[in-house]
Formats: sequence, C-alpha cells, structure tokens
Amino acid sequence: MSKQFVAALALAAAVTACGTSTPAQPAQRGAAPAAAAAEQKGSLDTSPLRVVESDFPAAESPEELAAKLPIVAAGVIDGWQQGPILESYPNGPLDYRVVLRVRITEPLKGVAGRSSLADGLVYIALDQGAVIRDDAVPVDQWKPENSVQDFSTAMPSGTRILVFPNEFPKNALGKVRNTGDALPGRARLMSVPPQGIVLEDPELKARASGDQTALVGGREPLNVGGAAWLEPKNMNDLVTRLQQHGFTE
Repeated sequence: MSKQFVAALALAAAVTACGTSTPAQPAQRGAAPAAAAAEQKGSLDTSPLRVVESDFPAAESPEELAAKLPIVAAGVIDGWQQGPILESYPNGPLDYRVVLRVRITEPLKGVAGRSSLADGLVYIALDQGAVIRDDAVPVDQWKPENSVQDFSTAMPSGTRILVFPNEFPKNALGKVRNTGDALPGRARLMSVPPQGIVLEDPELKARASGDQTALVGGREPLNVGGAAWLEPKNMNDLVTRLQQHGFTE
C-alpha cells in the first residue's frame, strides 16, 4: 500500500477581513519573522492549527484586533469535535474541518444576547489539515493526518483560551459532503482570523520568570503583530488589558 501526505486544497471560502489563508504565498506581517521564530515551547502543541501560511495585515496589539471583530471572549477549551467535511475539486480528496468548542467564562465583547453562542459555547471551525493518500481506497475516503483526538491531545480540555471569532455567513463553506457532529439549537459555526486564538500554556506559566509570557498564539505565533502582544504574561493579564481598553460586558 502506497501512502503519502496529500494537502487538501480547498479552503473555507469565508474568512474575516483580518486575513486570507493561502497555501503557497509567504506571510506578510507587521513584525519581523525572526521575532516570531523565538516563540517559547511549553506543554501545548499548536502545530495542528498551523497548516497554511496566511497573508494578512497583522494587528499590532490585542486591543486593535478586538476593535475589528464582533466577538471577544475568554474561557477554557471545552473540547473538540468533527466539523463539516467539504467537497474540494472534481475527483479530489475531501476537505475536513475540526470544531473547537470554547466555554466562555469572561465575555468581553459581543457575547450578551447573541443566540448563536448556545449555552455559553463558541464553536470555531478550523482547517483539519492534510489528508493521507491511500491508493487502496477511493480518493474521497482518504482520511486526515490529524484526527479530532490529535487536536484534543495537543490542546486539551481545560486549557485557558481567548478567541476573537466571527459568525460564518450561511452557506459560506461551499459544498458540504457531511455536516459533521451536530451543533445544538441555534448555535452557529464561527471563524477566527490568523491572530484570533490565544492560549495559556500551563508549563510556560509554571516556569514563567522575568519577561517571559505564558501565552502562545494558535494559528500564528503570538508576536507576529509586535511586542505589545508579549506584554501580558498570562491570561489574567490579557483579559485585564482588554477590559482596561473598554472591552467588557
């Protein structure tokens, strides 16, 4: 059986104005790439989220990004589930999405009264990454390299997180082969821009000293926007910073 990794080429059609995902172009950011390369390594593994390069104008601070997005919320990872499975191109492999569930504990913007946030949960659809070529089965049966469990192991439930989501417009994902695990009631899938996920790494927090931050970026390294993103040393600091800039409910 011949197997090799094959990229799923079709990406979600709806991405917020903060960035557009492209598999081939190098990133153009507001901070030097060398600075981003210095990101600290802790117990979390964000590599499953970093499956494409993104060409986008980076927000230079958390409050700048918060001003651009309709929803800002801190909380904990509630879990991961299978998201929509999409058609990619004729006779091509399927394009998988994984859904990150975030349980909101600190609403900062756009949460109150929003029916799409069912039971205080945010459902964020993310690219699940490449599929594995398997010539023993039809192309549309090739499976993702990263399973839902892989995401859960890399970024487990209970991890503190802050997200900057936006509701997907209806039918924006394109042709859906399988809707994945059902969402409750009026809950809506959300997207996030490249800087739209910030996590608190437990290991980095435990050994933090001096100027080191325990925060890490999800889809992109935390400091792609510049030094202001490194000023908060933990999630409490980041939430407080946003509240001091008027983001509070």
